[in-house]
Amino acid sequence: MTPTRRAVAVTVVGTTASVLPAFLTGAVAVQLGADLGIGNAGIGLAIGAFYASASLASALLGRAAERIGPATAMRSGLVITIIAQVAVATAVSDAVALSAVLLVGGCANALTQPAANLLLAGRLPARRLGLAFALKQSGMPLASLLGGVAVPALALTIGWQAAYAAGAVLAVAVLLVVPRDPGVRAAAGRVRPRPDLPPWVLRRYALAGLLGATAAAGLVTFLVSAAEDAGLSESAAGLLLTGGALLGIVSRRAHGQLADRGRLVPLPRATGLLALGAAGLAVLAVDTTWGYLVGVVPAFACGWAWPGLFNLSVVQRNPSAPAAATGVTQTGVYVGAGAGPAVGGLVADALGYPWLWLMCAAALAGAALVARSLQAGVDADGVRDARTARRPHAA
Repeated sequence: MTPTRRAVAVTVVGTTASVLPAFLTGAVAVQLGADLGIGNAGIGLAIGAFYASASLASALLGRAAERIGPATAMRSGLVITIIAQVAVATAVSDAVALSAVLLVGGCANALTQPAANLLLAGRLPARRLGLAFALKQSGMPLASLLGGVAVPALALTIGWQAAYAAGAVLAVAVLLVVPRDPGVRAAAGRVRPRPDLPPWVLRRYALAGLLGATAAAGLVTFLVSAAEDAGLSESAAGLLLTGGALLGIVSRRAHGQLADRGRLVPLPRATGLLALGAAGLAVLAVDTTWGYLVGVVPAFACGWAWPGLFNLSVVQRNPSAPAAATGVTQTGVYVGAGAGPAVGGLVADALGYPWLWLMCAAALAGAALVARSLQAGVDADGVRDARTARRPHAA
């Protein structure tokens, strides 16, 4: 395996492993809850703790990744992830303990994500970053798929503890192959870990990410139950989610390849995808079988395809400190990932699933508007694009 392919593989699997504790907890909630006496509120609290700690620590740990280098940061995050998953499998006995462990796991994810961005920015040429970030941002959909597979393969056969043990093994496997490149670390050490973009721009990126992630998290959390409520069978609803997640991954990859070929500019295309995703979610609000079969296509192919382009745009415009910059913007994504299920659940219980989908559609539309205003503001501010800017991390 070439060094660049190794870097991409490590970031994809590493970020998947670091976010897997949250997705596994949601996937095995029935088995775990029954065994430990934890109800839905306790499970929700634990998953919320994961994303809350990640959002609070993201900016700080992004700067830390710049200082210590991508390899050390990724190894540190993966070690903490391993400890957290082993703790859940062997030591957790109630909702408080589960929340405490996942809170630590969220911090690990907040370190691994910007470290992965820094690793890609340092090891790959600019012309290949589009596909690399598309693949890397497929970590959450992959974690969702793995969580779903873990239920019949492990939780229902061996036990829910085996799912977390398997997650720890995955993190160990990645830990052993994180590339050691003194040149990348040395370069990272010489760069002042301060983003090139002004703070107001990064905060607006974070707001767009918050709104987009809120809708995306609400979609994957409630699609199956909502589709069943609309008349689809349990298996068909599950396949709808699986097919949608795969469609989202394929769309991310395709858009990343187009970005590498110069066929699109990341931020404007992300804006369009957010808008089209909002239209797809509005179709789900029709709340019929055909509405779900039709609406799920743009909801995932567009509403779930923007994160790779989003992060690519941030990294392109922050060549001096990509980890520090994405640490700030990722804060909004973490808040949205935690808020989507929490707020969406309240809306669904109080008003019904159609209003949930309208809320998610409004969130994506809001993200599109913020991204559009962001593009205009960045252009007016005269910030350079990475294709014309010096990239200190480039190998």
